[in-house]
Amino acid sequence: MPAKPTARRLPRPASQLHVWRKLSAAQWEDAWWDRLAGVRDRLAITELAGAKTIRLEAFALTRTQAEKLRRAFGGSVSVQKTPRAVSGETRAPIRVRDRLVVVASVRERTALAKTFASRHTLVIPAGMAFGTGDHATTSTCLRFLADISGELADAPWELLDLGTGSGILAIAARLLGARRAEAGDFDPHAVRTAKENARLNGVTGVIVRRLDVTVWQPARTWAVVAANLFSGLLVEVAPKIAAAVGPGGHLIFSGVLRAQEAEVVAAFRRAGLAVGPIVRKGKWVSGRATRPR
Repeated sequence: MPAKPTARRLPRPASQLHVWRKLSAAQWEDAWWDRLAGVRDRLAITELAGAKTIRLEAFALTRTQAEKLRRAFGGSVSVQKTPRAVSGETRAPIRVRDRLVVVASVRERTALAKTFASRHTLVIPAGMAFGTGDHATTSTCLRFLADISGELADAPWELLDLGTGSGILAIAARLLGARRAEAGDFDPHAVRTAKENARLNGVTGVIVRRLDVTVWQPARTWAVVAANLFSGLLVEVAPKIAAAVGPGGHLIFSGVLRAQEAEVVAAFRRAGLAVGPIVRKGKWVSGRATRPR
């Protein structure tokens, strides 16, 4: 879903970047996640006191984008004084099995080079709303990917990443041994971010393009497919996602809320995949599936 960055080169409008904010009843959180899917990689949803109210914030918007959200949903628009991608925020390194570690800056990667000498180090700056590796959906996907890459260590493999966001899964796949990674996202800003993150990490063989999965048709199959999308979209395009998984191949899916787990699992089973294991973290669900040979 779920799922999406570096010190990204944000859109360059003549004016400043803007933030759209709105308060809502907490009971509508799931609905907002779907409604605001177009800005998901820049969306933060914060529970306020008593967990009865949530604050919605979409960052790094042009004024036109922010005003469009205000007209559609209400709320307020303000100038974003410091882009969150370069705000200097930090986080603890995110360890993924014994294979990979995600850090927040090139400086941190250099400082921790000896500490994590046995792991691949991936730089995804802190401060973005989605796709930095610390969200439950993304971190679980990374662990699944590390496990799968170990299982495929003796065979060449490639990855398709649907809903790439920051590009973190596609870049991680290359670090973990994929010959090539193809990534797509509907949001052009996410596409730009993923490309820049690949360059930041010095990783080649990552192809990123704008992709609308609702009209996309897979022209081939992959050994590993990652789909970090929201639940309704996973159900809608499950047959196409399953068709992209090669015989004996693996699917990593995420962005699923617990209330929607059964529907998503059933959709992938109908499409011919064997589903499991499933990991539940808080309200989020992620899973693996395989296509029989």
